[in-house]
Amino acid sequence: MGHSGADWGNYQTNDLDDLQFRAINLTIQGLGDVQVAKMLSIDRKTLWRWKTYDEDYRLALAEARSQIHAAVADRYRTLLMRATGVMAKFLDDTAENNRFRASYALLMMVGSFKPLPSPAPLPNQDYFPMPIPELPPSGMNSSQPRDLDPR
Repeated sequence: MGHSGADWGNYQTNDLDDLQFRAINLTIQGLGDVQVAKMLSIDRKTLWRWKTYDEDYRLALAEARSQIHAAVADRYRTLLMRATGVMAKFLDDTAENNRFRASYALLMMVGSFKPLPSPAPLPNQDYFPMPIPELPPSGMNSSQPRDLDPR
């Protein structure tokens, strides 16, 4: 099915064998459990048990899926930028029909793109630490009680 583009093979665990890594690789390439089991000559119930009960297998599979998802999202963003460049050229085309079609296509896609969520707010920028307490006036013994009421 081709290379996935992610480097999940560096997942750190000593508890998975080569067969399990191959099963994860086939799974993230989009093959179903029956296909994976047949290609690896294992019972599909074995694959099910790995996915259900083997914590190391489940973590490795989740990590592989996460990396694949990130790689696909990056690739999609790259292609989207190229596509918007093509559309921009058509908006400046001398042929009115091309400008109309590009404009229409962009207008049809307006609702498809939602802004990314705002990043988490930084710690309160208006925070000021408590003021440093004033020292007692000179000549006042620190063991004597102070009148804290300024009135």
